[in-house]
Amino acid sequence: MARDILYNALIKKYEAEIADANAKITIMLTDARIIPEHTNLTGEIDKELGKIEAAESKMSILQQVYGRNKAN
Repeated sequence: MARDILYNALIKKYEAEIADANAKITIMLTDARIIPEHTNLTGEIDKELGKIEAAESKMSILQQVYGRNKAN
């Protein structure tokens, strides 16, 4: 039971990180206004893509190695 709680919490964490980064990228690509602290848009988008890559990688490893049907 504790294992499932931790597993689910991590999946939700990674999904939230991906959704957050996707939202930021979408806003940066579609909103023509420049946010003063984000004048390097390509750098900011690259940073958000890195966050997506990391979260997807962690979630994939978690699912492959510790997936629901795997033994403790």
